[in-house]
Amino acid sequence: MAKHIYYPEEVLIEKMERGEYGWLDYVNHFSAEWQEEYARYCEEHSLTASNESAAEFVRFKDEQLEAAMESGDA
Repeated sequence: MAKHIYYPEEVLIEKMERGEYGWLDYVNHFSAEWQEEYARYCEEHSLTASNESAAEFVRFKDEQLEAAMESGDA
């Protein structure tokens, strides 16, 4: 099996801005942890893997980060 490639956030943003990647690609190339969390997120919310659900997952992760920063945990 081929090794999965992950990119820094800056590279992923550039690829999205150029139209090379959508939100699903962003999530799948961010990290192995995000891939696993996204799969659980989809399962828990009865979602299918798509750009729409991946965008929802990224918003969810942003909200988690904001909450962690506000509480001093990030």
